[in-house]
Amino acid sequence: NLTILTEHLDYHLGDSRLTIALTLSCRFNPLGFNWLQALRFAIEEINNSNDLLPGIQLGFEVWDTCQQFNRVITPTLHFLTVPLNDELQLKCNYTSLVPHALAVIGPSTSEEALTSATMLSYFMVPQVSYSASSSSLEDRTHFPSFFRTIPSDSQQTLALVELVERFHWDCISILASDSDYGKGSLAMLQELFRSRNVCISYSDIIPGVSQDREALLQQMVVKLDMFLVNVTIIFADISSAMALLSSVITWQTAGRNRVWIASEAWSSSNEIASLSNIHSIGTIMGLAIQTHVFPGFQEYLQSSKVIHTPAPTQLTNLSTASLESCQVSMADDTQIELLKMAIAEPEERISLNVYTAVYSVAHAIHSARQSIGADATLHPWQILEALKSVSFEVHNISVSFNSKGNLHAGYDLLLWKAIDGAIQFVPFGQYTANGSLRVDTEEIWAAQGLQVGCSDLLKMHWLSATLPGLKPLKSSEYSCMFICEDCPEGTYQADLVTCRPCTLEKWSPARSMACLDRDAQYLSWEDPYVMVLVVIACLGLALTIAVLVLFAIRLDTPVVKAAGGRMSLLMLFSLACSSLSLSSFVGRPNDFHCKMRQPLFAISFTVCISSILVKSFQIICIFKMAAKLPMAYKYWMRYNGPYMCILGSTLMQATICLIWYSIKAPYLVNNYKISSNQVYLQCYEGSFVGFTLMLSYIGLLGVLCFIFAFMGRKLPKNYNEARFIVAGMLIYFISWFSFFLTYATSEGKYVAAVQIFAVLNSTYGILFTYFMPKCYIILLKPESNTTAYFQNCLRSHGVARHSSHPSSTEATQPKDTGDCT
Repeated sequence: NLTILTEHLDYHLGDSRLTIALTLSCRFNPLGFNWLQALRFAIEEINNSNDLLPGIQLGFEVWDTCQQFNRVITPTLHFLTVPLNDELQLKCNYTSLVPHALAVIGPSTSEEALTSATMLSYFMVPQVSYSASSSSLEDRTHFPSFFRTIPSDSQQTLALVELVERFHWDCISILASDSDYGKGSLAMLQELFRSRNVCISYSDIIPGVSQDREALLQQMVVKLDMFLVNVTIIFADISSAMALLSSVITWQTAGRNRVWIASEAWSSSNEIASLSNIHSIGTIMGLAIQTHVFPGFQEYLQSSKVIHTPAPTQLTNLSTASLESCQVSMADDTQIELLKMAIAEPEERISLNVYTAVYSVAHAIHSARQSIGADATLHPWQILEALKSVSFEVHNISVSFNSKGNLHAGYDLLLWKAIDGAIQFVPFGQYTANGSLRVDTEEIWAAQGLQVGCSDLLKMHWLSATLPGLKPLKSSEYSCMFICEDCPEGTYQADLVTCRPCTLEKWSPARSMACLDRDAQYLSWEDPYVMVLVVIACLGLALTIAVLVLFAIRLDTPVVKAAGGRMSLLMLFSLACSSLSLSSFVGRPNDFHCKMRQPLFAISFTVCISSILVKSFQIICIFKMAAKLPMAYKYWMRYNGPYMCILGSTLMQATICLIWYSIKAPYLVNNYKISSNQVYLQCYEGSFVGFTLMLSYIGLLGVLCFIFAFMGRKLPKNYNEARFIVAGMLIYFISWFSFFLTYATSEGKYVAAVQIFAVLNSTYGILFTYFMPKCYIILLKPESNTTAYFQNCLRSHGVARHSSHPSSTEATQPKDTGDCT
């Protein structure tokens, strides 16, 4: 007695005349109906022939599992019971067991097979599945009695990898059903593609039946649309594939030229092919069980006659030569149409597997009977041993099982093609049992747009696929499963997978698609801090000009003459030039500004300090040296000694500047180091030694001013300017010392501002300490700005000196001459 476990049918064997009562407990499946008829066809052929099993009539039972693995347990236990009493006896040794079924054909799904094979293998009852392809069933330790007439998924995954490589698709997605068939194959595909350097950009499990299945499927389609990868393998059963593709038809973005690769389970499904607008989702191709000539089967089906009684719909007679009575109860006309379709267009690929499975068991029975004798009791384990070594041909098909219980078989390659509005499954190649791939008219498929690899596409994790400025960070698990990280600041997304650094002149924030120009930073006229300095400089310039005008008007007065006369005008002019030099420190700098601003200030201020120095020296000469060296003083005055000294001192500063510029002149520098998004336009002073010598020379003149101021500390008060000179020089030294500290330790646009501040301090220091007291006398104490007053001061100074050095031995104190200034 043979037993078939099929799906969506509920058959119960009546008597030896093969009377079957058919009750549809599940949705009617035309495939299951075809497989049942293939079983009956094979058994009737064997029973009607005396060549294979003479004198033996095979019988069968059919159980419906409704594609639910838990519904396999009951019939499997039934198969293991002893006939007549339906008891499962507990024994230590089951070699003598003669159960209800000597062999089991089926079931169709891997989940059901895993459940039943676990139970049947313990009792060594041979089981031959016609459709369960899971590679887990190859484990002979756990499933020693399991065989199948369909290639294993391990072979199917190899075929899919070869197909992907043949079309040069280097980036794909994989979706699998939520079952052992899908999950196990997904793991194998990931490993194989990883070893072949083929990208798996996205992989996921198709959700099973649940309340939120539609929403989950919609999310999956959205994820697929976010990818630029157009090749997707769907390794799933028919129901999962149909649910997914229905959502794809509904939600997929129009215009995508996708390629869908079908696993064997649904590659030739008429049910999916009949979906409305299935042709709109792109190209569908896949693997299918190799078809062979199956003579007589279609005629066998068409000899059945379906007669539908309109009212009431309760009885329909299905008659064949060997089926005397079979009553079918249908729910509606749809079930009748499905039955008619199953008869008119039979599915021959899996049906041939069922046919082959029956014949393999029959040959095993034949071989076992030859070994033990025709009259001996036949046990399941004896059939199992014979099944391992069967080798026969049926309709030119070689049938034998390898050590893992797999049949040596290959696949057909099918292309879904719309012909006259209907989908046809057009063969375009084969994958042989030896592992070779043959593709017919490959150039035609390539021309039709099937060469859609992704070497030039963005390989990116879907969560970040639509966000610009992202760098895909390759993970360790797959060759192209990327988790995207932001392109960091200072880089941009140069191409689809690279963040490239911006050039030095540009910058970019994080996650940028392009670089931006850096903001130029310099002392702008609009800068509030600069505006304050400019106002101070303008006030100083205005004050200097005012003093210059005042001195020019009162040039012949004693105070102006004592301050240097025309030389004081030169001093004020040089201070004005120093103030004007500050304009070269503000605004967008260029090479001309950089080269001119330091010499302009240095030479101008040198003229001023040199004038103070010469004027101090000249006063000392008048009061202390003129009487001793009258001829020297005469030549000093005759040949414009003061102005020649000023000129010489200024030429010396100019020479220092020329040497500095000949070594390394100042130049404009674009400083990119201070800020990542800004460029600081700075004047680099070239030779630091030259810059230091320039300022040090002014410092040297200031030191000489200190010395002469000290020497003239006892001169008449209206000629004694020691305290003013000392104060002005101290301000100069403090200001430039502070500048040097800032210059050496800081960078940026405000270093120039510090130099402006130092220049202003120096200018204001000279202006207020040297010129303002004289302006005070000119404007507010005109009585002190007379010749008589100055002569009186001179006489008072002479009396004081005489008193401080008496000729007698009695010293006297100097008289109080009062303040002559």
